[in-house]
Amino acid sequence: MISGETVETACSQVGELTDEQMAGEFDRFFRAQPGICEFIVELTQESGQNVQELALFLSYMVFKTIETSQPSPVRNVTHDDIETAYRETETWMNRVGEAEGTELHDAIVQSLQKDTEPYLLQYVISELNEPMHSGVELTDEEKGEVFFVIKTVISSLCGRRIIEVD
Repeated sequence: MISGETVETACSQVGELTDEQMAGEFDRFFRAQPGICEFIVELTQESGQNVQELALFLSYMVFKTIETSQPSPVRNVTHDDIETAYRETETWMNRVGEAEGTELHDAIVQSLQKDTEPYLLQYVISELNEPMHSGVELTDEEKGEVFFVIKTVISSLCGRRIIEVD
């Protein structure tokens, strides 16, 4: 499991990057995880630029945090990994969506406690609740869409602790 300290370290490292360095980091992420990037673009293509950019940025942050947490490089996630994670996320969202009122809050808290990467999910939730740098606020539906995408990305990358083996 990735610690809260590792999430903070990755955020701090990214916060110190110049715009040029950040562009290089995104290029590196796109080359390292083309399947994830294609998945995000396909799933968010009709959702608007803000949703797509936020989903790509948060996916990069998840990737960077995982990189920071382990000595081995993160393995290229396959289409099958993403498809499996997508189905798992869909099931999770349906279960949470069936709850109402206080049950909903309890279901979310219980799910986060059982999740393999609660600190990554907490980071994503906090970012979704922050105003975007562009000043544009996402609707609750858009936030839900980004959360679904990022939960799938986290499951793809962390669900089975996918790392390179020499």
